[in-house]
Amino acid sequence: MSQSKELGASERESPNDRETSSGRERRVRVRYPTDRELMCQPGEGRLDQAWWLGRIADISTTGIAIVLEQLRQKFSAGTLLTVELQNWAGDVSRTLPTRVIHMNPNPEGGWLLGCAFEKPLTEEELKALL
Repeated sequence: MSQSKELGASERESPNDRETSSGRERRVRVRYPTDRELMCQPGEGRLDQAWWLGRIADISTTGIAIVLEQLRQKFSAGTLLTVELQNWAGDVSRTLPTRVIHMNPNPEGGWLLGCAFEKPLTEEELKALL
C-alpha cells in the first residue's frame, strides 16, 4: 500500500506509478486527494453518448483515481476512458483521455479505477484543476 507524503493535505503518489517486485515504493508523482465529482465515459467522450457521474479520489500530473458507484460493467487494463474535470470554482474545465490501469472493488461501494492520462498534465494544468 502507498505511504502518504506530508506536503500539505496528505498528498499521495499517482495511481499509475508502480511498486517494485520487492514491494518497495517507487512512486514519484504527488497525488492530491479530493472528493469532487466528475463525468466519464468509455471511449472518446462523445456528446451523443451517456456520461457517468463519479468522484475523484485523487489526482496527479500523470493519472487519476476514480470512484464509480453505479457501474455495472468491468473495464480491462488499457481501456480508453474519457473524463471531464472541473475545478472547485467551475471556471476551469478539461476533457481528458485516460487509460484504465486497474479496477478494484471500492470498500465503500462501487469500483475504484486507477487511470493514467494519455498525455500527462503540467504542474500548472493540475493546479488549475485543484
